[in-house]
Amino acid sequence: MVKFLFSSELLVSLSILRSNTITSCCCFHFPRMMAGCKAFPILCLQLYLHTRSMLRTCTRMASAASQHRVKSQMYAVESACKAPFYFTLKDNVSPVSSGASNVWPFLAQGGYAHSLCVTTSQWVQAARLQKSMGKELTAMVPGIQVVKLLSYIPDNFHGSLQRGFLILDPQHHCELQNKLEGLLRENQQDIQLCTYTREEGRVWQSRWEVNGQVKEMDRSEVVAVNGPMPSPFVEILRGSAVYSSLQDVLSVLHESAKVIPEAEKLLKCMDFGTIPEKGSHPVIVIEGLDATGKSTLTESLKQHLKATLLRSPPDSISRWRKSFDDEASLIKRAYYALSNYVAAVDIAKASEVSPVIVDRFWHSTAAYAIATEIGGNIQNLPDHHHVVYQWPEDLLKPDLVILLTVSDDERIRRIRKRGLQETQEEKELEANSMFRQKVEEAYRRMENPECVVIDASASREAVLKNTLSIIKRHCDI
Repeated sequence: MVKFLFSSELLVSLSILRSNTITSCCCFHFPRMMAGCKAFPILCLQLYLHTRSMLRTCTRMASAASQHRVKSQMYAVESACKAPFYFTLKDNVSPVSSGASNVWPFLAQGGYAHSLCVTTSQWVQAARLQKSMGKELTAMVPGIQVVKLLSYIPDNFHGSLQRGFLILDPQHHCELQNKLEGLLRENQQDIQLCTYTREEGRVWQSRWEVNGQVKEMDRSEVVAVNGPMPSPFVEILRGSAVYSSLQDVLSVLHESAKVIPEAEKLLKCMDFGTIPEKGSHPVIVIEGLDATGKSTLTESLKQHLKATLLRSPPDSISRWRKSFDDEASLIKRAYYALSNYVAAVDIAKASEVSPVIVDRFWHSTAAYAIATEIGGNIQNLPDHHHVVYQWPEDLLKPDLVILLTVSDDERIRRIRKRGLQETQEEKELEANSMFRQKVEEAYRRMENPECVVIDASASREAVLKNTLSIIKRHCDI
């Protein structure tokens, strides 16, 4: 009897219960009970049964907590022309009156949708995996649409956030399901795959896992819900697309250096001490979309003001620009954010001896990041006075920021006339009118300092004269 009671299960149970006050008292008297107490085997049996009951209770509680986590999970899907839409398990919250049919109307014709979320907690690894999967998904099958998706728990947004994609498959391609299952096998520890179907007016989510083979693990009804304000796509901008401090930038780049040689080289050549302070001469930043006349104006201002002309990213780190342009957005934006801090060192030194003209600085870094990361139209941008529009406290601040604007037709005419190779963002600007509008609107919402807007459609001489007049009003020059 005693030999049976000291099974491995009992020993584990005793070790678990040592933290319990009552059990600790029993353990204190354990040696004395061992010394000839006839009731000891019965007491051990009672303790064993009590412990087993507690372990089963704990298991049920853990299972319930896990189910609660899944039930609390919200999904936000980016829309190409509207505000994001949201869905969750039916038991979570009350659906909106329109129901899920307005979210995926093609499901009624037998179409499918799939969600693919990156679950790894390593942020750089997650960002790179998301980027590579996005490319792979887009090229998988003709006719599918891939849009951004976020999965999160509202009460623990940043701690639970997972990024991914919703794959819309109105034709229900069998090969797409097979390729998605292949992705799951290759990355089973780092992604979650779900499929969505519509049956008799209801939308169902099937969760898939690898258990020897890819299997459907559970099936739950999902419904459309009202989303939070601001949207989670806005909430994730700070610290992943728009960086508010050098420390945030370096955190990403140090993590990136473990897998990206260029990030390691970049950090080795950096030497940041105290925050550089501006000299006695004014610092003037010229911002604007490509082909708005920045280069022409900055060169003219250099001559008229006998100023030093600098650019961001500075030459000292520009050799790594192409490598970071090809990286995930998290890493790419960190590089451009760092370039502003590197440029600030050069600006501080130059402003000690002459006025400084800067061809793009922090405003462009933030405006392009916001417009790229936020889908849909201008209404989806962060509200006025949002923190992403605020100048970082640890970055040298210019005396004046001028934003050049021209009409879309004029700007595109200038780009084609230049005949230069365009960056991916320049191509996006030329092809996507809404993207251009979002970039310019983000510029206009910048604060502390805000942008002074100049219409650059006029002649070079007129634009220069107008700019010099504004500089004279704002700067001691």
